[in-house]
Amino acid sequence: MKRFIAKFVGVFVLLLSFVCSASELPKVKATFLLEHEGFLLWYAEQQGWDRKLGFELDLTITNYNGLAIMKQYRKDPTSWNISCTGHVPFIMGGKDVFVEVIAIANDEAAATSVLAMENSEIFKTQGYDEYFPKVYGTPEAIKGKTFAIKGVGAGIYTLARWLDIFGLDLHDIKMIKFPDSDITGELQKNKYYGLALWSPDLNDALKVGYKEVVTAEQLGEVLPTTIKVNEAFGHANPDLVAKFLAMYFKALQLQIDNVESLVDDYQLFYKQLSGKEYTKEECLEDLKKHHVTSLDEQIKLFDHQGNRRSWIQNLEKDLTSNTLIVLKSLDTNDVQISNRIKSQKYINNEYIKLAKKYFDQL
Repeated sequence: MKRFIAKFVGVFVLLLSFVCSASELPKVKATFLLEHEGFLLWYAEQQGWDRKLGFELDLTITNYNGLAIMKQYRKDPTSWNISCTGHVPFIMGGKDVFVEVIAIANDEAAATSVLAMENSEIFKTQGYDEYFPKVYGTPEAIKGKTFAIKGVGAGIYTLARWLDIFGLDLHDIKMIKFPDSDITGELQKNKYYGLALWSPDLNDALKVGYKEVVTAEQLGEVLPTTIKVNEAFGHANPDLVAKFLAMYFKALQLQIDNVESLVDDYQLFYKQLSGKEYTKEECLEDLKKHHVTSLDEQIKLFDHQGNRRSWIQNLEKDLTSNTLIVLKSLDTNDVQISNRIKSQKYINNEYIKLAKKYFDQL
């Protein structure tokens, strides 16, 4: 009997140590937006890839915009270790936000649009500028009209770039801001002359009678969402950051290899986290609109030879120049640009290179 009790206690202690060790896995706090890049990370977590690599992902999915995430960090740098926002709001709100850009989550240019009601006079003219033959609008159809935006970010950037075709800027229109919550109700109650939105909100706008005037992609823009790490956290935990990137890129690679395989989970993601239901066709189209780049290719894009800028540094330089032009016609106290933008020292390619060995373990 004593032998049985001793054996039982031994098994219990073994099980207890296993449970304790599992609960003591190092954690990575991540805040991502309720959109495509948030889905890929959510999907990776659902597969248990964090625990397979020896850490626990503490994931928060939120429905506000990238500038708000920058504000959150500025107020409390411990609120997240890793986050992802559009690079434009990062440029606009990066002051006193000590983070490093470590990867590109996606390019959302094809999923960021200016919209108007289907019967708008904007659609009466196409090709006002010969360099943009497919773009709708005229100065007379736009000037003085009201456009609704969802904060400062990729949407307002696209709106400003579109206005520039007609010799206009943000001072030439009226802008109102949607509340930070879900905008579906607002779209159903109010018929705005125009909108500047990105997915999934633009999909909701299409359902209530709006039509795309132009996408950022049609304007020749690249609008990356970039993954950032809290600088101090990253330097103290390089392997954890690399493991995080490995699980994200594992999900991203599935989109490259077989995008149709993600459709059901994409539907579930939105239904569970926002209560919204999208058809399989809508989900597939939205996945395809978010262009993604593999881990191996991104290692090349982040690499620089000698004193030459890397591809990502050149892209960031162009985005910063264009964003500063946009800001000249934007009256807001939300914008706080960091001097670090000028040096690009916050772009770090070490984590993405280190992620390769962990990616191969999944």
